[in-house]
Amino acid sequence: MILILCVDDRGGLMFNRRRQSQDRLVRQDMLHLCGAQLLAVSPYTARQFAPEDGVKVVEQPGEEDIFFLEDLSPQPFLEQADKLILYHWNRAYPGDVRIQLPPEGWKLAERTEFPGYSHEKITREVYTR
Repeated sequence: MILILCVDDRGGLMFNRRRQSQDRLVRQDMLHLCGAQLLAVSPYTARQFAPEDGVKVVEQPGEEDIFFLEDLSPQPFLEQADKLILYHWNRAYPGDVRIQLPPEGWKLAERTEFPGYSHEKITREVYTR
């Protein structure tokens, strides 16, 4: 599985059962990275995407999925993942669901910066085991 997370500067994903932020250019980048494969998302996350985006709504991802996780603790999914993609908001938001940064046991393989729609700069990091 490839696990995708959006995080703030402190590793936060959510606050008070809500995503910290969203950016349409980040969503476009995720879909581009998937190529012909469908992006797997939870029912909570599916609301960010249009029907024509062709995402796959799942309760639990399969081992071959590219899974964009927002609304659960990432720890159990990190143990199953082969690759981790982090989109950094490059801001500090309030957060109560977090991931340790840098993620323990993962090696940074690639870092790319691009302008977002609602964020001046988005940093995409790709990690491997």
